[in-house]
Amino acid sequence: MLYFIETHITVVLAAILILFIIMTLCFLLAMLQVKKLKNKFDRFMRPNSKSHNLELQLKEYLDEVREIKEKNDGIFEDIEDIKRVLKTGIQKIGIVKYNTFEEIGGELSYSIALLDQNDSGIVLNSLYYRDGCYTYAKQIIAGDCLSPLSEEEREAIVAAKDNGTNIVFKERMIIKKRKRELLRSKNNKKGAKDNV
Repeated sequence: MLYFIETHITVVLAAILILFIIMTLCFLLAMLQVKKLKNKFDRFMRPNSKSHNLELQLKEYLDEVREIKEKNDGIFEDIEDIKRVLKTGIQKIGIVKYNTFEEIGGELSYSIALLDQNDSGIVLNSLYYRDGCYTYAKQIIAGDCLSPLSEEEREAIVAAKDNGTNIVFKERMIIKKRKRELLRSKNNKKGAKDNV
């Protein structure tokens, strides 16, 4: 191999010189492209009309995004806290109005069921009499009560469970009164026919 190089030294040197020139040209072309890219980058990053360069704006936007993400995380935590609190707050209301006695009209007595998400809470019952008004409460746990419930109290609990917020006007006493009046009028008509 050395013999070949010694005999053809001029050819080897010419080949090396040609490779060197090609490599120099490639290097110069690469440098020219890098310079063009640098000029484009500098022009791109140059301050704009707001007197900010793009790099600074991107950094500001990233900082804002981080702040917003932290605030959102805090908001989601607050929402979860609110959900936990709301589970124990009154969410369902059922009201049943009724007459305590047939001769007392106006449906001044009522039962109110105030329940949370788990159907726990209280039933308030107000009974209106001629000599006064009496109010008492019973505790409801998961839709059930340890004390016996009146029909109106049960209806108020059902109304609260079914619809969330519901008012039932109880007409039981009014219907009974109307039936009695109809019976009396029929009896009076019979009695009048018998007398004729």
